[in-house]
Amino acid sequence: MKGKLLHNEILAKYTSWRVGGPAERLYIPFDKQDLCEFVKTLPPSEPLFWMGLGSNLLIRDGGIRGTVINTKGRLKEIKRTEDGLVYVEAGIPCAHVARFCAEQGLIGAEFLAGIPGTIGGALKMNAGAFGGEMWSIVKQVELIDVSGNISIRPHADFNVSYRSVKNIENQWFLSCQLELPEGNAEDSFQKIKLFLDKRAKTQPTNQPSCGSVFKNPEGDYAARLIEETRLKGYAIGGASVSEKHANFIVNTGNSSASDIEQLIHYVQHKVKEHQGVELQTEVCMVGEFKQTEANPEKFGCVAVLMGGSAAERAVSLRSGAAVYEALIRQGVDAIAIDVTGNPIEALSGIKVDRVFNIIHGRGGEDGVLQGVLESMGIPYTGSGVMASGLTMDKLRTKLCWQGYGLVTPKWFLLKNESDLDACIESLGFPVIVKPAQEGSSLGMSKANNREELLKALQIALEFRCDVYAESWVTGKEYTVAVLNNEALPVIRLETPNVFYDYEAKYNATTTQYHCPSGLSQDQEQFIKNLAVTANKVVGAKGWARVDVFIDDCGQYQLIEINTVPGMTDHSLVPMAAKQAGIGFEELVWRVLETSLT
Repeated sequence: MKGKLLHNEILAKYTSWRVGGPAERLYIPFDKQDLCEFVKTLPPSEPLFWMGLGSNLLIRDGGIRGTVINTKGRLKEIKRTEDGLVYVEAGIPCAHVARFCAEQGLIGAEFLAGIPGTIGGALKMNAGAFGGEMWSIVKQVELIDVSGNISIRPHADFNVSYRSVKNIENQWFLSCQLELPEGNAEDSFQKIKLFLDKRAKTQPTNQPSCGSVFKNPEGDYAARLIEETRLKGYAIGGASVSEKHANFIVNTGNSSASDIEQLIHYVQHKVKEHQGVELQTEVCMVGEFKQTEANPEKFGCVAVLMGGSAAERAVSLRSGAAVYEALIRQGVDAIAIDVTGNPIEALSGIKVDRVFNIIHGRGGEDGVLQGVLESMGIPYTGSGVMASGLTMDKLRTKLCWQGYGLVTPKWFLLKNESDLDACIESLGFPVIVKPAQEGSSLGMSKANNREELLKALQIALEFRCDVYAESWVTGKEYTVAVLNNEALPVIRLETPNVFYDYEAKYNATTTQYHCPSGLSQDQEQFIKNLAVTANKVVGAKGWARVDVFIDDCGQYQLIEINTVPGMTDHSLVPMAAKQAGIGFEELVWRVLETSLT
């Protein structure tokens, strides 16, 4: 081979964002013939990724496995053919093609001056600028497949649409032939100059970026939506939404690919939240995440406390296992501890710097464990002693909400059978009977008559805590996860069971979770604000989940709050986080970070 083969080559210097991890192998071909010969030497299973100028591309910090082929400045032939077409190889920058066509007295390619990439990338995504699109001037293309075979295909072979070209699976562009009418060269150069001046005035050309990050929604502009959401200048790490053009994310000097990707997801989430529009990315995001980039050493040794001796022990063990594995995958020094009795004994002789508390229910969610950890001087995730103890008691939580003016269903305290008639007179039927200090809907029953009410009371009393009946709410049930005082997307719950009980939460396959919730934008925002307020009223910190009903009259009614929510494959907080663009591992990381403050 005449080209250059590099191993573990950092790709940041090959991308316009100036970020990106290493390529397992990087091949820079000598020319098109050399490239074809190289591809033929590769095994069919070898992952291949092609890049040119590295614009419109985000390579993650973990880099790319397999072989990356960089055609920039290598596939560089451009010429006028005998039949008047323009032959262009894939490694030539689009701006060069615009100037060449103008020199040849051909018009219609001026828009290419505004595309900061090579012809290969422009062909792959039907790149466009200033009202023009790449495939509007393409007559035919030349491609290479994974075996090194070359084919010539006409424009008609491809399904081309806005920023999309289909029917190119496992093939890559080597060259194309452009068909353009003849015109005035001077006018063409003047148009190119106007386009470049406009680009310089409206885009952050002096900062590393990838060009436009998001596709324009039909009939609108992504930049307008982002600006209306007041995200100009918003930054995560070294990545920032450009102050000059809101559809550009710039590297301010020390950004990682992770910073940029998190900012992309954040912008999508906020625009959907405030504008009701789901922005689709124009940028191509590839490669693997680098798990150590987030500095796991800052947490020290983390004890994941799970299990406990309450009725939710089995669920806690599942949650704890998932959290522990997520921390280990991210390089955190974590140990899993099954607390079967006294938490002081469980931690005895173990040097830990902080605790990820994932013990659900009594002993873990009620302030007891929080008090133990505070007395031992160990930071922990979630709410403190007061909020944990308060929110574990559904009755006293309702009293706090009611005192603040928030709506919650009417209730009646039941001590024994002698209270049934007064309860019936106060609430009527149907009602739901609940143990006040138990979680996961354990011990809860619906009652439609006095006989069922007595049976429900007897079941709830088995949990050895206060029992109350609550007016049955007819309507739709929602849940809102709150992470660091910010509500995640709302989930609507739907179950064929009588209500969302333990079976529906953790075992049933018939429970339906709707996220997006189906609420209007105003309703979604109202219920999210309500959940954040409900959290603040009881002093909850870090993370929590608030359950809300919207009854048939349109009234929002708060039901309860969970300060150590589940983290199993059926759990709601991970589901909501995913809708917001937050993966499970990132969610676990963010919850653990609450222990730092």
